Amino acid sequence: MERRPIRVLHVEDNEFFGKVASEILTQEIADVTVHTETIPSDALARLELEQFDCVVSDYEMPEMNGLELLGAVKEIVPQIPYILMTGGGSEKTASEAISAGVTDYLKKGTGKRQFVALANRIENAVAHRRAEQTVQRQMAINDLIWDVSQSLLEATTREEIEEAVCKRLAASESYLFAWMGKVDDDDRVVPRVRTGVETGHLDTVLSDDADRDELEHASRALKTGAIQVTHDIGPDSSSEGRWNGPNREYYSKATIPIQHEETVYGVLSVYSDHPYAFDETERRVLSKFGNSVAYAINSVRTRQELLRREQRLQVFNRILRHNLRNDLNVVLGHADNLKEAIPEATESAEIIKRKASDLIDVSEKAREIGRTLDKRSQKRIAVEITALIERTCSDLRKTYPNVDLATDLPDTAWVCADKTLDTVITEIVENAIKHNDQKVPSVMVSVRSVESDRENWIEIEVTDNGPGIPMDEQAVLNEGRETDLQHGSGLGLWLTNWIVGKFGGELIFGTNHPRGSVVTVRLQRAEPPTE
Repeated sequence: MERRPIRVLHVEDNEFFGKVASEILTQEIADVTVHTETIPSDALARLELEQFDCVVSDYEMPEMNGLELLGAVKEIVPQIPYILMTGGGSEKTASEAISAGVTDYLKKGTGKRQFVALANRIENAVAHRRAEQTVQRQMAINDLIWDVSQSLLEATTREEIEEAVCKRLAASESYLFAWMGKVDDDDRVVPRVRTGVETGHLDTVLSDDADRDELEHASRALKTGAIQVTHDIGPDSSSEGRWNGPNREYYSKATIPIQHEETVYGVLSVYSDHPYAFDETERRVLSKFGNSVAYAINSVRTRQELLRREQRLQVFNRILRHNLRNDLNVVLGHADNLKEAIPEATESAEIIKRKASDLIDVSEKAREIGRTLDKRSQKRIAVEITALIERTCSDLRKTYPNVDLATDLPDTAWVCADKTLDTVITEIVENAIKHNDQKVPSVMVSVRSVESDRENWIEIEVTDNGPGIPMDEQAVLNEGRETDLQHGSGLGLWLTNWIVGKFGGELIFGTNHPRGSVVTVRLQRAEPPTE
């Protein structure tokens, strides 16, 4: 782990003692800087302007004593470690010091030993305080990242995401300002959104003069795919340890790549007034946050593309269905005219009429699919299927009087579905009838209960004595998509498959013996509604 330098403000009116203390502390503590002030008011003025890790103070001094100085120090930097040293000292003084909130207390002595002890006290106090700060900062950052991540769920555009990220980070106590940039066609990072409590500073950071360093930093993050961190920076880097006073100067920055899988969306840069922000844990959290931002941008783009595609499909389907029906009706009319005008063309005219009628049926089926699948908000309810099947079969017997259509049904059976379930029953039974090559098609509709370890199901089974559903047709439906080599010829079965899936059910194909097919619709059993 990187060892951070320690800056000590020593308030001591005895210049000789202060000089010796500074020399020995520098020998005993690695990478320490000791700044000595002989007058308390000068020490307070310096504390207003510079950043220190610890204050060491004498007790007896002009203007104010060490305890009075402690009170003034706490008003400037409330949590800074404060070690009180006294020449005389007493139990009363020690008690007062502890009550006043000193971090440590020790008596002055003779020789080097007192300074060695002081060095140990300083290192321990600073290490303890830094550990506390790290924990507190990380907790605040975790909460901040969680809040920002939640806000991204409501964003509908990339711009909203970038605005939300930058504004939330810049408005927090953990960071001063932030900006996000995207990668242009020339692989350069172009700032898009910038926010912060001090917009003037952010304008300076992204000015033409500073652009090169800033954007090179961003480019490095994109090339490596890893967060880039810089410490000890700021507009006035020559003033070592300068405190974040009215100018709110920054000391650390991190540039996070915004990348989802192989797609790079840009970078996020954040700035802190803490000279050693962005430790290993914070970097890990911010890296994951960068991935979350990229995922949110990708999700928004995907939703927008799906919406545009859906809108195009809706327009296309409406135009296609409308034009198809109108043009096919014209074809049917001309086929009739052809039969009357040219009797020898009657057979060809009948073929034209049959094919045109089939295409009109396809158009109507497509419209039914559109209507059914557009009912997304419809909730599942308990549907009684015995009466529904009986009613459907009764209608089909009237339409197809030469069919042997039988049923084997319980008195009642309830399933989780909605009103579109009648379309499923009609499509499966009618498909078994229309594609049957027997002189007297035979179709049986039965219902039974099936229990498993986890759920109870109701199965609607439709058997027939026809040629059966081709295996390639079943494969297309089971895969749920069509390919260049496989095309589902029956839109009715597609419609059935989609509706059953909407209910959380299954559509299963089998073979009837000695001939025919078995189509099973498995739906979750429902409790009858209470009156």
